[in-house]
Amino acid sequence: MKLKLIFTFMMLIFILGCARQTEDEKFSRLVDKFMDEYFKHHPVSATWVGYHKYDNLLDDFSERTLKERLEWLKSYREKFSKFDLKKLSKDNSIDCRILLEEIDERIFNLEELKEYEWNPLIYNSVIGDGLMYLITQDFAPAEERLKNALERVKQIPNFIEQAKKNLKDAPQIHIETAIRQNKGNINILKNDLMKFADTLKISDELRSELKKAVEAGVKSLEEYGRWLENELKPKSKRDFRLGKELYYKKMKYYLKSNLTPDEILDLAEREKEKTHNEMYQIALPLYKYYYGREPKGMDKLSVIKAVLDKIVLEHPRPSEIMDRIKSDLNYLTQFIKEKNLLTLDESKPLVVRETPEYQRGVSVASLEAPGPLEKNMKTFYNVSPIPEDWTPEQVESYLREYNYYSLLELSIHEAIPGHYVQLYYSNRCPSIVRSVFWSGPMVEGWAVYAERLMIENGILNNDPKMKLIHLKWYIRVIINAILDHKIHAGNMTQEEALSLMMKEGFQERAEAEGKWRRACLTSAQLSSYFTGFQEIMALRDEYMKLKGDKFNIKEFNENLLSHGSPPVKYLREILLQL
Repeated sequence: MKLKLIFTFMMLIFILGCARQTEDEKFSRLVDKFMDEYFKHHPVSATWVGYHKYDNLLDDFSERTLKERLEWLKSYREKFSKFDLKKLSKDNSIDCRILLEEIDERIFNLEELKEYEWNPLIYNSVIGDGLMYLITQDFAPAEERLKNALERVKQIPNFIEQAKKNLKDAPQIHIETAIRQNKGNINILKNDLMKFADTLKISDELRSELKKAVEAGVKSLEEYGRWLENELKPKSKRDFRLGKELYYKKMKYYLKSNLTPDEILDLAEREKEKTHNEMYQIALPLYKYYYGREPKGMDKLSVIKAVLDKIVLEHPRPSEIMDRIKSDLNYLTQFIKEKNLLTLDESKPLVVRETPEYQRGVSVASLEAPGPLEKNMKTFYNVSPIPEDWTPEQVESYLREYNYYSLLELSIHEAIPGHYVQLYYSNRCPSIVRSVFWSGPMVEGWAVYAERLMIENGILNNDPKMKLIHLKWYIRVIINAILDHKIHAGNMTQEEALSLMMKEGFQERAEAEGKWRRACLTSAQLSSYFTGFQEIMALRDEYMKLKGDKFNIKEFNENLLSHGSPPVKYLREILLQL
């Protein structure tokens, strides 16, 4: 009787295992089918990701295709929603929910947000990214990439006609930005693409074909620029603010967080006050050190600002920036090893180089990583030289912004242990779903968490100047979330926004004005840094309580990074074994 019960129990486990295997196999097959079709709908994104089947295509924004895309999304929503999550493995259960949320976001974009009707910037980015990925990313032989770029150039006139047909009423700031960006796309065709072709030994026939296609593409883009200026701009009255209803929905779909927009704003306001108090306590002894007296009759923010004004004078000379960043990366690597915070992959060295000219902008340094599906490609840490035509005043302002402490903070965020480390951990995860549909709050939240992790562990021997600069960076993260909400769900004016950034965020006017533009042109993304960081810190607190005396910071960090880049709520399920 006992043997019979054991046999029956074993058979039940076997049958359930087969059912799960069958369900998992069905899910995997459907994911593969969906992903290929998704990439066909979004060929430019596919090129960046590292899926190169559709490198010869531009995205299609025709009315017919947009309708077909919506129906296609709804059909897959129905298919994925039929899976019994309990019959899927834990990883597939999470991937299924990620896919359903991603599909819902895209349905919302097509049915309610309808950005293709009012945001000309999306068309600019398809053209610019679609060509630059092929020109600059060395994933295939150069001539093959050139031929695919040629095919995309040939599609530009038709693509521009789609844009003109779709765009009905756009915010003025979006139109003005699109006009400037359109000139950049013309430059890509006339200069970047042709220079790329000039480096190759190609047939006269191919060179002639490219020249004709570029001429037609340039003509189309020039006409488009005039259309934006003379036709769309005069008739457009759309507000750049999303409005509360659309903003709240977009936040739900984009952030994929358990926190509501109101909770995020309330948390940010409280964090701002708390961080100002922390900064003041650090600044008090530094004020006396710098000025030789107590700060009598000064409010908190004035004391902090006075100390920051002294710290930023500690900066490298222009010729020293590259070497300083290399030195900082070596220091961070050794610091992480000494503190046993994370296992670093030394087989994936970061290549520090001068930023290619076409990428030079406002930041002194930035990470350029290959797409998640690319194999054996280098990751670059680009360092921008100071423009030769800058005045001494511009140079000094720039160097103050990127003082020794800010340069180190930047390398923590962008490289080690920030984005660079998070990306190579993430790319080990076998899930294509998490590779392609990565979570912005998780990725940006980790980079902000990395900054805090270094401070908690005493970077630069607990130097209070480093702590104060770190908190200046963090207050910027907090204010980004406040701006995002109050601009798009409220009526915050430009002057109110600038005052908040300059007085309470200690930012220079030029930086604040640039952030105002970004906040007007985008929505939800500026909240991702703060939201993701708060979610990771809350998860760490829960994990510490769960582990008690057995909590290990290295184990937590590696566990957090080892499951791709899904929304933090799913990492919570995995780490807390919910």
